[in-house]
Amino acid sequence: MALTETPRTVEYTCQQCGWTGEFDARFAPWCMAQDHYLITKDEQQKSATLKKRERRRQDTARRRGEALQERLLQADDLRPGGAARLAAVSFGLAIHTLTLLIFIGAVAALLSGLWPLYIVALLGFGIAWVVRPRFGKRPGSGWIKRGKAPKLFAILDRIGEATGAPTPKYVSFDGRFNAGTARRGVRNEPVLTLGAPLWQVLAGDERLALLGHELGHQVNGDTTQSVLVASAHRSLGEWRVLFYPSTHGRRVSRGTAGFGQLLLPVVLFPFYLLMTGLQRFYGWLQVHVSLRAEFLADDIAAQTASTNAALALVRKLDTRSSVEVYMARARTAHPTFRKAPSLEDAMEMWIGLEDYIQTIPEHEYIRAARISEYRGTQIDSSHPADYLRARLLKGRPPRGGTVTVTEDEWLSVDLELASYVAEAGRAILLRR
Repeated sequence: MALTETPRTVEYTCQQCGWTGEFDARFAPWCMAQDHYLITKDEQQKSATLKKRERRRQDTARRRGEALQERLLQADDLRPGGAARLAAVSFGLAIHTLTLLIFIGAVAALLSGLWPLYIVALLGFGIAWVVRPRFGKRPGSGWIKRGKAPKLFAILDRIGEATGAPTPKYVSFDGRFNAGTARRGVRNEPVLTLGAPLWQVLAGDERLALLGHELGHQVNGDTTQSVLVASAHRSLGEWRVLFYPSTHGRRVSRGTAGFGQLLLPVVLFPFYLLMTGLQRFYGWLQVHVSLRAEFLADDIAAQTASTNAALALVRKLDTRSSVEVYMARARTAHPTFRKAPSLEDAMEMWIGLEDYIQTIPEHEYIRAARISEYRGTQIDSSHPADYLRARLLKGRPPRGGTVTVTEDEWLSVDLELASYVAEAGRAILLRR
């Protein structure tokens, strides 16, 4: 399964400014001197055809992110402010208190002894069940425990000791070009999820920065990711569904019942507006808590591995589109209609990915970073754009790193994780 290609360098002359230089023939030419042809016509047309609402949302997110990054350049402490964290806790308490009041009201109606109130009690119990707080399931057998990967957990212990973060109890690999940390189960245990494609393209110091960033989320003051607030946000989504004022797709009855159906959206609309307002307030919390906490997690990554390693990690994140193209080609190249992919096929794919990443030229990283800046790319609303993360890391005092991991240690980690990474790759090859 040969998925890598041999680069072919050609000479290119910019028609706008006359700049001449060598260029990899696999990529669309652009002028590195003036960014000519960097933003293609397709990219510009795509931006121009966005709906006004979507363009306004993107512009607002860009302005907020850039303003926050500029403020943090001058800040002594990157931790989210106490007022914003208090607002997040108040948001969580308000949502769950409403659910508790409905449950108490349903119990009171049930104990009243009046049979008409039994219907009210049944309705109240149903609503309380739908919007109840939900906790992530406790990790099962597919997760990696300390005894299965002692080398990896030894590195996590050292990072936790350096940052003050708790060591994850469980680790897992999936097929995303991403990583994440959370707390799961009733015991609120920290867990770590690593995307196998991202893990495979990172070098040792970049992996260390990634682990420092993710463990940093456990101590960066992001109250929006706490059990209280995160579960409240999920409950709020259920509230909005319940109060959505629409009869679309429903058959309207005749007579009094039909009038009631038409009147119901009017009655629900004020409650829907209230829930929408709370949803927007949560968006405000993400800007003042989550985005700032992400910047702090980057700072913790620099403290763990060094500023240069954290910048290298952000740079590798810009290869997302290239990696996704590679994975799509890998799935197409494997004949799954004849036989199911084996673990050996998956490891061959990962080896090919590592070779492929090495062939990406420097100017392509520059182009990807500048396109990211043009788009204001964010993974989601709680993550700042990569170019802002790089700016802040460069603008803050440089860090040397407090944790070191040798190449032999990383080799030992790769050996003990090989079967889990291969299984994640096999799942990617099976995906259609």
